[in-house]
Amino acid sequence: MHRTEFWETFRDCLTKLPQRIADVFMLREMEEMETSQICEALNISPNNLWVMLHRARMALRECLELSWFKEPQPEGHL
Repeated sequence: MHRTEFWETFRDCLTKLPQRIADVFMLREMEEMETSQICEALNISPNNLWVMLHRARMALRECLELSWFKEPQPEGHL
């Protein structure tokens, strides 16, 4: 149950990324494409790829921290 909920939350976070950054992340992490393949397919440099991957990971981390890992607070508490 928690696994399904996590992946739903993850997909929701992924949709919040700019499309190109989400594409790069998906190709690298989900499709397991090599750097050279991604760079050729998207016409980007390896440096640009690594910057985009870093941005994707940081944005996903922040989104997951807020959406998944944040412990619910009791009513009346911040």
